[in-house]
Amino acid sequence: MKLGIIGLPLSGKTTLFNAASGQQEQVGDYSRAEHRAVIRVPDRRLNDLVAIYEETKKVTHAEIEFLDAAGFSGRGKAAKGKLEIAPELHLVDAFVIVLDDFSPNARPEQDLQTIVDEMILADLAIIENSIDKIARTIQLTGRKERARELELLRQCQEMLNDERMISELALDGDDEKILRGYAFLSQKPQLLIFNIAEENLEQSADLYNRYAKHKREGICDIAVICGRIEMELATLPEQEQKEFLTELNIDRPVVEKVIQRSYALLGLISFFTLSRPECRAWTIRQGSRAPRAAGIIHTDFERGFIRAEVASYEDYMQYKTVPALKAAAKLHVEGKEYEVQDGDVILFRFNV
Repeated sequence: MKLGIIGLPLSGKTTLFNAASGQQEQVGDYSRAEHRAVIRVPDRRLNDLVAIYEETKKVTHAEIEFLDAAGFSGRGKAAKGKLEIAPELHLVDAFVIVLDDFSPNARPEQDLQTIVDEMILADLAIIENSIDKIARTIQLTGRKERARELELLRQCQEMLNDERMISELALDGDDEKILRGYAFLSQKPQLLIFNIAEENLEQSADLYNRYAKHKREGICDIAVICGRIEMELATLPEQEQKEFLTELNIDRPVVEKVIQRSYALLGLISFFTLSRPECRAWTIRQGSRAPRAAGIIHTDFERGFIRAEVASYEDYMQYKTVPALKAAAKLHVEGKEYEVQDGDVILFRFNV
């Protein structure tokens, strides 16, 4: 999974990047600078499982990539000509939008609208060009294979002209596949980070309630953090970090909040495999069936799938061993129709 961290200049997006990645990139008005980091997804469940499976030689966490992208211009509707938006932003899975809510003249909701306006303008430019090309192709060849694509693009165009994001358009699976290649900015899920001042930490809950109106399931979620404090905490040893989190009444480090909410927005879950060579966490879309999960490990596993032997994380922690799980009837055998659940510990049986 790749998350694009974006925001207007001086919003604190690089500060958030440092807090989430543990890096120490220079912060300030460097709106054209880009930074990236691949980090392990924190998951205490994997650590717990490894602790009772002492024979393993290697532990592999799921990974996530953060892209601290070049800042948006802040021109919004006033932009003229082509916007300079980093092409790689079209390739991220979701956006983490950092909004200044700490400076004396902060206007986070106006800044959000400015960013959305720029996304809309960028998507409109792609759509207008594509509509002309597809319509011309159909006219010249008489072939109607792309008629549905043309219809969808016109629906998207209408939505954007009404200043609404493409993510608000209800799409079935086939239509979503048709639009996937365009990688529209306004179609991607968004996590809004309201970056507050240290002195406003005690008001975090009230601020969260104020901004909760922006939440939309599967489309947008929010978090209220103090980026400067989170960046400082990220540099501390683990024990000191825990102590300061408790002292400041912060429930979890920002990286955990960002990842957890991003997983939820994208409909992602984790399952685990345990063996002597390696204990590992894997990421998969919610609702995926067992053969698909096996295929993430290796294509041969999906092709030759026979069955999956499954226990929940909770049951594994209670019974500790496979024999004990079997004796308690907590290890169940599942076939091709089984939908993988978050926290499943799975052993795949296959034959190729």
